[in-house]
Amino acid sequence: EKGRAHRPLPASWERAVSAGGRARAEARANVKKAQAFEHVMRGAHGRRRLQDGDRVMWQGPTALEGGTAVLAATAGAEAAKEEAVHLCAMAAGKVSAVDELDLMLRSARATSRAAIALHVVVSSQTHAAVRALLHRSRAAWQSSDVTVIAADKVQAMVAQAMPGYNASSHHTGAWGAAKTFLHRLLPSVDRCILIDTDMLLLADVAQLWRRFDAFGPKTLMQLPLLHVHTPPPSAAVVRAQVREAESNGGTLGAKVARTIQDTDMCTCVNLLHLGRMRAGAWEAMVRDGWNAVDERKRGDHSKMRVSNQGVVHLALKQRPEAFKHLSLGWNLNHCANFYGCRFDSAAWECGEAQGAAPAAQQPTSEGLFAGAFHANCGKVKLPPGIKRHSKVPYSESQAEDAFFTSNPNKRPSWNDFSKFVAIVAATAWAPGRVGGLQPGTGEATGKQCVLRSSAVCG
Repeated sequence: EKGRAHRPLPASWERAVSAGGRARAEARANVKKAQAFEHVMRGAHGRRRLQDGDRVMWQGPTALEGGTAVLAATAGAEAAKEEAVHLCAMAAGKVSAVDELDLMLRSARATSRAAIALHVVVSSQTHAAVRALLHRSRAAWQSSDVTVIAADKVQAMVAQAMPGYNASSHHTGAWGAAKTFLHRLLPSVDRCILIDTDMLLLADVAQLWRRFDAFGPKTLMQLPLLHVHTPPPSAAVVRAQVREAESNGGTLGAKVARTIQDTDMCTCVNLLHLGRMRAGAWEAMVRDGWNAVDERKRGDHSKMRVSNQGVVHLALKQRPEAFKHLSLGWNLNHCANFYGCRFDSAAWECGEAQGAAPAAQQPTSEGLFAGAFHANCGKVKLPPGIKRHSKVPYSESQAEDAFFTSNPNKRPSWNDFSKFVAIVAATAWAPGRVGGLQPGTGEATGKQCVLRSSAVCG
């Protein structure tokens, strides 16, 4: 019915009916459209369930529960016009990682009114828990799908591009390595924003999505590439590089790209053009980067412990023009002491409007603003026999609990970002609510509430 929504009535109808007759005819047409829409959307809670190999997909417009049939049809038409933001996440290996995913997704939904298509990669250990989470949050997404992977298949896939690579030598294991090959794991997704589960969004994810419009014809990804907290006098040099990259929309000069270390960058938030990566250029870059490493070092797994981030760094050295720097405000991280930023405030805006969000907070010259909080570099319980600050291998027993959901009383201050974590943790998935999320404010269910936050930097 999409193509008929605004089509004028045939001339024969115009001659045959009066003004009142036309109104009745239009009303009947609306009822038929609503009935057709309901038929398409019929299924578990108004969503179609599709099965495609290891992928399970739920499709349907956001937040249809509770409305009349005609209103539902209208909402569906509006959702069809709006381009969905495709959000990807990896929640595999440890069931505890799903708790992190839950909070990250709540932050994404709380801070945006955009239609979001969700793609989650899981393992057999996390599959059931992620499916349960997506069922609870079903009204929050335009669509959602789950892709199941196995560690041995990931190792085999990675070994094709990087012979001798040992995924288990790094603490992220095969699941970290799998992030490098999302273009294979999500073959029907053209572009997506990959966000790690130990991050919380403070700003609208749609702002990130719009950055794809500035990709050049050879750009494959955009991620934080420069790290400003280096010892003097290097700090001044790097700050100048960051300012130049910010003024150029993230584009780096070849000279600057050659100076980037793998510890400077972060694949924790990454705009991925998966369609171009599937065209062949990406795996060729990975293969060339791996082969450029000394063969003796490649064979020593105690020295060559590269994660997804390390692999991306090897590819960056081969083709720097395929990468763009992403503003540091999208990675206010604990490792860098949040670049001197401190959480300021957050407030819920509740209203009927489903349109565009307010303008983004103006960043500083170094791209610092309240974009996303990253709870990395936390103290974790190490596996037996492993000393702190040593190179930690992957461990199934090491729980993922970056936000201290199991014990909030132990949560660090994180430059007051713990206050934002508490606000997000107080929300609840609400299938019958517009937007699918219930803020901890007691607002009426007929409104969608959006969380607006700010940080003080410098």
